[in-house]
Amino acid sequence: MRPRWRARRRRRKRAEAGAMAFVRASLPALITGGAGDDPAGILTYTVVGATTGFSQLWLILLSTPMLAAANSMAARVALAAKDGLAAVIRKRYGRTASMVIVLALAAANIATISADAAGVAAALEMVTGIRWEWLLPLILAVLLLVLQEGYTRVKRVLVSLSAVLLAYVFAALLAHPEWPAVFKATFLPHVSTQRAWLVASLGILGTTVSPYLLFWQAGEEIEELQEGIIIQANTSDAGVWLGMLFSNLIAFFIVVAAAATIHSQGGQIQTVADAAQALAPLGRVGQALFITGFLAAGLLALPVLAGSTAYAVAEAFGWPEGLGAAKAHARGFYAVLVGSLLVGMGLALWPHFRPTEALFYSQVLDGALLPVLMLMLLVLSNDRRIVGEATNPRWINLTAVMTIGLALLANALALFG
Repeated sequence: MRPRWRARRRRRKRAEAGAMAFVRASLPALITGGAGDDPAGILTYTVVGATTGFSQLWLILLSTPMLAAANSMAARVALAAKDGLAAVIRKRYGRTASMVIVLALAAANIATISADAAGVAAALEMVTGIRWEWLLPLILAVLLLVLQEGYTRVKRVLVSLSAVLLAYVFAALLAHPEWPAVFKATFLPHVSTQRAWLVASLGILGTTVSPYLLFWQAGEEIEELQEGIIIQANTSDAGVWLGMLFSNLIAFFIVVAAAATIHSQGGQIQTVADAAQALAPLGRVGQALFITGFLAAGLLALPVLAGSTAYAVAEAFGWPEGLGAAKAHARGFYAVLVGSLLVGMGLALWPHFRPTEALFYSQVLDGALLPVLMLMLLVLSNDRRIVGEATNPRWINLTAVMTIGLALLANALALFG
């Protein structure tokens, strides 16, 4: 009896250890996934639902493995090389290639910070009645206070904000959509040749797989290693899948809520206020859920945007980095992090600043960067000199090739369509 009891105890301990390893691997990916649904993304998904109804839900399903493959490769390279993504690119492809990618990433991130900050402030204005320009310093102060707390506490705050995004699930349920139509649109692809439909489809693909998320995912894996948390490649893949499923689940329900309410009314969405007002059929609770989710998305995405910029710049120059690093030791990293927030919010206060144009051009930069970055990641994550035996599974390689093809097609349509 005693040997059998001991065997059961060992199995239970192994199961508990495996579950804890999965949870540890999932937390960074949940933050990355939640940050992917930033205010710009929420507006994009709302516009998609408002203009095309349920017809593009299948694209969200299709983009889930693409998103998981991209972030799995970033995590795999970081874990194996024990270095950030920009640092590995610098060592493998040279400083020039690294600097070109980092400069494009920084420009796109700062433009997105500006537009996201303006969106969060506009949502707060709807709640408080205070002019949004006066709320930007408050948002900046909150972000800086959070980022002062070190990686472990920052991670807890960001995970909590990710959970708030579940508000969009409840908003969609309150909209009472036609569920048979939702399921049909999800699993039976429909393609339209109308320009509005094609533009919306590019918006979904461009918003879903964002380059800044790859640098953040890699940076988080290094932070976890520095905290003494060892994550295996297969466990990391499972954690990434959970995070990306969460991200696209939120995107799915945002589209459903907008399609069930705004599309049927023929409304148009350009601002946060437009979106909230168009969701009036959901009632006050539904509108409150939308605004709550929007605020959480902004407060989650802004540190991630600034953090991914700081990781990339510090790695490109070979500086000390990390939210867990002492301020005196990683001055360059923290200077870029704070500087990107200051510049981004300064641009938002510029009288001639147009958030929609900033988002458009940031998407153009991200779209141009994505196929190049994905190709580099595909090579790096199959290079045994870098990742050893932890090369990509076949499904990641196939999905990465498909993602590169779609990204190149999207760029061609943007240039010549």
